[in-house]
Amino acid sequence: MDVRAEVPEITESCWGILGKSPSEVMCASSRMVVKRQGADAPVVLPCTLLAYDPAFEMGSTLAEAGRANGGMFDHGAVKLCHPHCAKFCVLGGGACSA
Repeated sequence: MDVRAEVPEITESCWGILGKSPSEVMCASSRMVVKRQGADAPVVLPCTLLAYDPAFEMGSTLAEAGRANGGMFDHGAVKLCHPHCAKFCVLGGGACSA
């Protein structure tokens, strides 16, 4: 996926049109812990698609991730503002589980 490609904004009304809820998106309830090669410590991330975007690092523990606030987070919730969020997860119907 090309992060430079233009992506439509997902508005509140989009969820109803698509028949989806923000709570159905993987990042609403799942986290992954990643220790990158050469890193001193692991980091918590909200999504496999954002593994290399440092703006989406939520801290080094699940407890810190639950309190992540500011930037891409609102008290532990992930803001769906990355181009992959719209292209793959919301509009593309992507799912990371069976």
